[in-house]
Amino acid sequence: MIAHLVLFTLKPGVAKDDPRVKRALDGMKTLPQRIPLIRGWEFGPNITADALAADYALRALFDDEADLHAYFEHPEHQPELAAWDAVATLRFADFAL
Repeated sequence: MIAHLVLFTLKPGVAKDDPRVKRALDGMKTLPQRIPLIRGWEFGPNITADALAADYALRALFDDEADLHAYFEHPEHQPELAAWDAVATLRFADFAL
């Protein structure tokens, strides 16, 4: 099993109530149903008030590295990634469980 962790930090001038953020959040809700390779999905807003904290976080699970890389290129993933890239800086890490 591979864990894919992503931290989303909104870009300067982008607020959580920005309509583009809402669209990106809506896309996250249905992505697991649209990509069967996803085995686990936890996503939500940060709850800790700290200047170093990201605004949102994701933990996705995949059976193996091949499925993880297929997810990266999946046609359902690409528009969601583009939506987030427009409003946030993303940092990620992947590791074996």
